[in-house]
Amino acid sequence: MRPSDASGAGKAGTRLVYVDNLRAIVIGLVLVVHVAEVFNPWDEWHITNDVRSRAIGEVAVLLAPWIMPLVMLLAGVSAWHSLRHRSNAAYIRERILRVLVPLVIGTLILVPPQVYLERRLRGQTAVSFLAFLPHFFDGIYPRGNFSWHHLWFLAHLFVYSLVAIPIFRFWQGERGRHQLARMARVCGGSLGILWLALPLVIERQLLWGVFPERHMLAADWSNHALLLVAYLYGFLLSGEGWLGAAIDAQWRATLGVALSLTAGLMAGTWFGFIPGRIPPPYSWRYLLFWTAYAVGAWAWMVAVLGAGRRWLTRDTPVLRYGHEMSYGWYLVHQPIIVAVAFVVVPWQWSVGAKAALIFCVSAAGTLAVTEVLRRIPIVADVVTPPSVRRAERAGGGRGDGGPPPVPAHSTRACTPPADRRAAGSSSPPTARP
Repeated sequence: MRPSDASGAGKAGTRLVYVDNLRAIVIGLVLVVHVAEVFNPWDEWHITNDVRSRAIGEVAVLLAPWIMPLVMLLAGVSAWHSLRHRSNAAYIRERILRVLVPLVIGTLILVPPQVYLERRLRGQTAVSFLAFLPHFFDGIYPRGNFSWHHLWFLAHLFVYSLVAIPIFRFWQGERGRHQLARMARVCGGSLGILWLALPLVIERQLLWGVFPERHMLAADWSNHALLLVAYLYGFLLSGEGWLGAAIDAQWRATLGVALSLTAGLMAGTWFGFIPGRIPPPYSWRYLLFWTAYAVGAWAWMVAVLGAGRRWLTRDTPVLRYGHEMSYGWYLVHQPIIVAVAFVVVPWQWSVGAKAALIFCVSAAGTLAVTEVLRRIPIVADVVTPPSVRRAERAGGGRGDGGPPPVPAHSTRACTPPADRRAAGSSSPPTARP
């Protein structure tokens, strides 16, 4: 097993290139998923085309089970670095500024136009947007109008940030280290990393039949099964070298598992077995389905992380720009997609032409709007990483993205001396003492 420190067990301020690059690429894939949802025959999105496409819908089937859990995992990586040089109180203040404030402002500014355009397209209102705006607070979406739409992710992230602090601090202590050492021994064998899918499997099996995914904090317990665990694993990936080493050794094998399980899921949707005929809750077929779903989601996360650690270690200008802008992209991409789709779907064009146009215009609009926002001082404090803002203030212009980047496999670059000895050992990877 190749020793590695993509886990980021390094000094405060060190940033990992592959994490930044993956985050930018994954947010781009979120945009792809949401464009596909306009034509997805197995889902009812905010704006939908009359003619659906199973081929385009399969794009959502391929990406949706693991794309947002991976974003949450990468947020967990950032949490490790943030907590490493902040007190709990300072960390909570930072989370309020970076997560809660955008959630509240975005819900009031970015979501009402989406709900309004959906109501207009479906003939549920004919009034102007200004006349509709006071009714945004009438009831809870979808029966009512009030919603946070795509910003549900920020609500979940903020709560996880608070709930996970005691867990993170425990893992940083002596007893937590012993617990993580046992976990490392389990994950070190062939495909042993798939054992980390077990909490996802159990929680998804137990909770989905009672709490189908709603993206509402109080009722979204089945979705917490994937997202909260992914967030915790991101913290471990950043702070524990054994998890990165296990990913390096096993990601190709887990890619095979991911492809096999996803092929089965896509075949099920193509031939009409899923989602219309998901087995009854807690039957053996139900348990088998959600086992495959959860294991497949985790296998994809491991495979993508492994590929990123292997091939996304260069700090190129394009990917650095994506790192600086990806949070802003996420905030604004969906209202732009909804607006573009609202205009395009009534046209008498082919599905392929509509999808291509919606994607291109939405991508260009997302880039343009985010670039404008980053030039507004108050907004820039929210939508760009703190390291970038510090570099810009120090240099009088766009920064280089923060502290010197560390390649994913540069063990000596970001591992303390005691960990260097452990990383260079021929013994199986374990948690640091």
